[in-house]
Amino acid sequence: MSVSTTKIVQQFGEHYIPEGQNEKRLLSALRTPAVTTSFAKPIIYDGDTYRFAHTRLGEIVQQFQKKFTPKGDLSFEPKEIKLRNIKLDLSLFPDEVKGSWLGFLQNLNEQERAKWPLVRFLIEKEVLPQLKQDLELQAYFKGKYEAPTEGTAGSSSQVLDGVKTLLEAGIADSTMNSVALSGAITQSNALDIIEEFVDNIDPLLNGTKMRVYMPEKVLRWYHRDKRNTHGQDVNYNPAKPVVDFTNVELVGLPSMAGENYIWATPVDNFLYLRRTNGMKKPKVEESKREVFLMADWWEGLGFGYNQLVYVAKW
Repeated sequence: MSVSTTKIVQQFGEHYIPEGQNEKRLLSALRTPAVTTSFAKPIIYDGDTYRFAHTRLGEIVQQFQKKFTPKGDLSFEPKEIKLRNIKLDLSLFPDEVKGSWLGFLQNLNEQERAKWPLVRFLIEKEVLPQLKQDLELQAYFKGKYEAPTEGTAGSSSQVLDGVKTLLEAGIADSTMNSVALSGAITQSNALDIIEEFVDNIDPLLNGTKMRVYMPEKVLRWYHRDKRNTHGQDVNYNPAKPVVDFTNVELVGLPSMAGENYIWATPVDNFLYLRRTNGMKKPKVEESKREVFLMADWWEGLGFGYNQLVYVAKW
């Protein structure tokens, strides 16, 4: 990466004049945090493929008779979730801030460029927030894993299989439940259509805490439609909306922006796997006045039981 100071130099001049400027005058762009994985059940696992099995005992109850008549089969079905190795690589020449208004980000008394204020600022205020935004907006829902091309930096959308890829695969192989809606969700019908979707969830799950996930825009439509239809409801909490007479919570995800999907599953069925808990700061190295930032980690998304996932697309 390069440190672009062209516009700063054009506006403020090609020199550094100490006039009290500091990091408080560097206003970073607002970024989207990692929201999607905050609703998933976290699992820490050291490998790259998390394997487990579904167990199922078939029907066993029968009418009485004296003779012993065994009935019921126990089956085990394999399931796995892939963790993908993800990384970030950055390089910069900190000296590029010299001779400009940004000169306070240098430290001429420190020979190690890796210790200059610019590097610390980059990590804390730019790299970590951007990392979370890249994953949320490009990977966690819309991502589809692709193997890297040797020597070429890949796209954030290719680092892992996001929820959309998992939903499409589950519908294609009929392991997930496809719900046919009576119409597309709009501003004027969001309340009815979302309740219709919830009504298509198996009644056996009525006592199970569920979440329905949708684009933030669609959840906003639901709030407005409910308000316009029923007026002010003193029992309604828009901060944590629950579909009336159900145990179903509604969640809007930034990762689903622009998508025409709505999906639901029990709270503990949506899984987020990592090898370590949390994100470590990038490793910093220096060579010949160039500073390098590196970080790599493993993570993946999946479902415990595909059969407990409900999907609608319009």
